[in-house]
Amino acid sequence: MAENEPKKSNYFPLWFYVANAASGGTDVEMSIAGEATASDVPQQPIPWAGSIVGFSLQLEAAVSAGTATVYPTINGVTAASSLVLSTTVTQYTATKWRRGLYPFTAGQRIGAQYTTTGTFTAGPNQSLVACVWCHVEEN
Repeated sequence: MAENEPKKSNYFPLWFYVANAASGGTDVEMSIAGEATASDVPQQPIPWAGSIVGFSLQLEAAVSAGTATVYPTINGVTAASSLVLSTTVTQYTATKWRRGLYPFTAGQRIGAQYTTTGTFTAGPNQSLVACVWCHVEEN
């Protein structure tokens, strides 16, 4: 196997972040973790074909009002089922899908977006972290 090819069954996380998730935000792109704002770098291009196989969320503090709906994207378009944080599922949640259900091709960009209700409240800064779990195909 060449050095730049993925290993068989190669799973990896892509981390996205937003500080101060705004109440009443719609389809707001999150930044790749480590970037200052969502406008800096909102999506990561992937050099191999594969699929989104999982998604996890965490908030800085528990939701005390409203909801945040968060979803992975491929090339800026909703690509998989969303997860919702609310007064019922307050701070952490995760899901997984079978390989191939949400596929992407080599060169497509993976990202995460969120939508919040106008009453969304979760701690003093409302910081939100999303992790898109991917699997790339063996070449």
